[in-house]
Amino acid sequence: IGSVTMLPLSMLRDISLLAMTSSLSVLADVILVIVIIVHAPIKETVSDAGGFGQVLADNWINDRIFIGLGVLSLAMCCQHSAFLISGSLENHTSKRWAQVTKMSLITAGSLSTIFAITGYLGYLDETKGDILNNFDPDSTAANAGRALLAFTMVFTYPMESFVARHV
Repeated sequence: IGSVTMLPLSMLRDISLLAMTSSLSVLADVILVIVIIVHAPIKETVSDAGGFGQVLADNWINDRIFIGLGVLSLAMCCQHSAFLISGSLENHTSKRWAQVTKMSLITAGSLSTIFAITGYLGYLDETKGDILNNFDPDSTAANAGRALLAFTMVFTYPMESFVARHV
């Protein structure tokens, strides 16, 4: 089903036509974050660890934090489609581009931070690289989250194809 969707979208000539699929992808990301917030066992895990103060004291500086920061830094610096998107703006001004960039970074940073904090608080030291893998494999919430993640990937892929074609 992904190739039936991705192939026609990947063959578009105008990147602005991907605005709707990008919006759907961001919406799926927001819903995924909500699923994690609602279904991660934060209260139980934090309570078992001695409370939020104890969790904060035990994890304030963690040598593994730099692994996560490296991943986020790579994701932030690999925005190779930025100039293509800038050129596709309706009101192509530097003020408009600054506004779009600021809102995009705030949205992405906020979603990533909320996802990371709630995912970590739900499982603490047992948190896996893919937070969805911490949930029971038969969990409806986790499977819905996996479907949302796949949905996001399906609608992100055409933009990557567009960039590759223009390179």
